[in-house]
Amino acid sequence: MHLTLALPALNQPDFAKLPATLTPALNQLLRFGTFTPQAARPSEFYGRYLWQGSLLAHAKAQLGLATNAPTAFATPVWQQMGMHSMSMLAGADIGINMQQAQRLCAGLDDFYQADGWRFLPVRADLWLLVLPALPDWQVPPLPDAIGHNDGTVRAEGRDAAAWLQAQTEIQMWLHSHALNAERQREGAPAINGVWLWQDIIGHAHGTATLGSDSPWAQYYPGRRLDAPYDFAAWQAMQQEAGCAGAESLLFLHDLAAAQATDDIWAYRETLLAWEARFFSPAWQALQRGRLKSLCISTDGSHGGMLSIKAKAGRAFWKKKKTFAGELD
Repeated sequence: MHLTLALPALNQPDFAKLPATLTPALNQLLRFGTFTPQAARPSEFYGRYLWQGSLLAHAKAQLGLATNAPTAFATPVWQQMGMHSMSMLAGADIGINMQQAQRLCAGLDDFYQADGWRFLPVRADLWLLVLPALPDWQVPPLPDAIGHNDGTVRAEGRDAAAWLQAQTEIQMWLHSHALNAERQREGAPAINGVWLWQDIIGHAHGTATLGSDSPWAQYYPGRRLDAPYDFAAWQAMQQEAGCAGAESLLFLHDLAAAQATDDIWAYRETLLAWEARFFSPAWQALQRGRLKSLCISTDGSHGGMLSIKAKAGRAFWKKKKTFAGELD
């Protein structure tokens, strides 16, 4: 069996310097593996593993819209603006449910009725904006805009001013919305913005059995199972599904939230959990020949793939390595 561990946001050199003794299995994988650099933005990384073709086309098909319908994505977010920076959270980090999404979309439909805009929920945290005509704006897709950035993330193109105007109008509309007062009483973050963005093209082949709880995996073209608790659970799940021994892919996105919130403790806890649940048993399976090969893949400017073959530990002369926040 060949296993790929796709781990977005694994590389965190700024705050991931752990004592070597805490990740001994990952250190062994680094020592005996071969790293191939492949820089990738988060949107590129997600598209590489989780869907094939146009994400926008998949969403339109799900909602029964015509393939040529002028559309863009709209994502409810929490934003905080600084003098020279912006922080933004979305998805599970803001905890929106489908009822709230439908309520906001209905309100925005009324707000933009004169412009002919319609907002349709694909899921609670991802909506389609249907427009009279396709606008000429180019803006970073949501996965690339989440987290802390320098505040220069904005649209370009002939209609960039219209994009900025819509972003501002929606922020003002949300500012006094009754839903946010309700969320505040419940201790949930305000939904104080909607990020308007365009398509992501995916390149997933679907030949591997996927294990993932990422909402972005909803259009995976092959067999998909839930994310397992650990390596042993994954083996059992594959056995039960009748695909034991086949190529498999685990897309675990737990570190993405830690990156978005700059939460060093959540990052370390997740990494140490993976050391026990995945890295260590995978290393043992490689040593015993039960796993033919393992690939650990991540995104970012220093992203890439670490490939380890079965029984690679026999190359005892290789220099020891310690994970300090990067695979390379």
